[in-house]
Amino acid sequence: MEDLSRDRGISDFFLARSVAVIGASPNPDKLGHALLANLLGGGFRGRVYPVNPKEAQILGVKVYPTIQDIPDQLDLTVVAIPARMVAESLRAAVGKGARAAIVISGGFREAGRLDLEDELKALSAETGLRIVGPNCQGINYLPNRLCASWPLLTVQGPIAVISQSGTVAATLGQWASEEGFGVSGLVSLGNQLDVCGSDLLEFFASDPNTGAIALYLEGARDGPWFIRTVRRVVCTKPLVVLKSGSTVGGQRAASSHTRSLAGKDEIFDGLCRQLGIFRAGNIEALYDSAKAMATLAPRMGRRLMVVTSSGGSGILAVDQAEKLGLELPRLPTEVVVRLQTAEIPPNATLSNPLDLTVATAPQFQNALDILQAYDTADFFLLIFGDPIPGAAEVARKVREASGARVAVAYLGGGEVEKAERLKMHVLGIPVFPTPERAVQAIHAASWAATFRVQNRIGNADSTVPTEKEGIH
Repeated sequence: MEDLSRDRGISDFFLARSVAVIGASPNPDKLGHALLANLLGGGFRGRVYPVNPKEAQILGVKVYPTIQDIPDQLDLTVVAIPARMVAESLRAAVGKGARAAIVISGGFREAGRLDLEDELKALSAETGLRIVGPNCQGINYLPNRLCASWPLLTVQGPIAVISQSGTVAATLGQWASEEGFGVSGLVSLGNQLDVCGSDLLEFFASDPNTGAIALYLEGARDGPWFIRTVRRVVCTKPLVVLKSGSTVGGQRAASSHTRSLAGKDEIFDGLCRQLGIFRAGNIEALYDSAKAMATLAPRMGRRLMVVTSSGGSGILAVDQAEKLGLELPRLPTEVVVRLQTAEIPPNATLSNPLDLTVATAPQFQNALDILQAYDTADFFLLIFGDPIPGAAEVARKVREASGARVAVAYLGGGEVEKAERLKMHVLGIPVFPTPERAVQAIHAASWAATFRVQNRIGNADSTVPTEKEGIH
């Protein structure tokens, strides 16, 4: 039985019921202000204790001059004060019962102050305090309405984001929030002096609010532990990774950012193939892949049926599908015969892609009812070009009938598109702004599902996709 003691205490970050903000500030330009404002604005239901010796009240909340003055026990401490003062403050927080701390403050190893970081390491080892950071952007966990970070995110969804870059994490969170899709949790790791990506993978793999995990990685702190963790995680939740440092210059930049050991990119790429990690090539692909993995039902198979009202978009989808090794099966003769008499546009192209030309939502539905009566595909891609009111209802019916195997590309639809896209995301249907991104995301979901299903069968040799099917 493998020792999982390193996972101890991670839930204290996410399920905290009392939080102290050390360095809370009345100045809107200070991080201590933003952190307090977001804890309050996010609707955190627990107790919040701002700490500042110079203030009596901030944002309508009573402020305590020192940690020792807080009247209750603490679960979590968020720190935004100069680096030289952090260790002393954390020791005081431990004295009030704190089991977890988020150190937003910079000025540690990344600034050449190994002594200050070593001081925090010693404190963690001595007291058992778990530390995220330092030099990080914090944690946002939507099920607990805990936003100890920035920007403020309030839309809960099925993606968990773990990132060694605060900006990458914030970007993914904002995209998900603006689309109405949301995240379950978001963590900026910073220097990882204690808590690292492997700790958090364990937590989100067992989190019922998380459907897929997106990881931005510059380098694994403990390679063997990372591998052991991923082997467990991918059997439970799909994992997509964007790893920077694929070039010599990128590796040098990663090392100077958080002092990560980037390692050889070829080795990491092979590791992803063997472990079942889908490797994204850029931030958009990281986000899109996680969206698809979290919402498309796991299913082996690479058959794709494209139904579109835009001929050009359909062609773009076909080009991308063929590049990625997805199949676009021909329509059976009986399907074509039924479509010829269906209430769809008379000039529709009866093939795959099924180009309905200028079509209404009911015409989309009529065609899809026929397609779904036959085993024509493993995944459906609906491309709505131009304003098509009612598109979300069509996607909903297809999702229910197909068992959550439908993705949507919606483009050129103006205000109608925005409204329909939001409705679909609320329903848990992934929508993408281009056909290429939609197909790439379907490919990612198919690849991950195939790996996971084969892995559950227990055939170790079959768990590794072939070179042709490999991660793109």
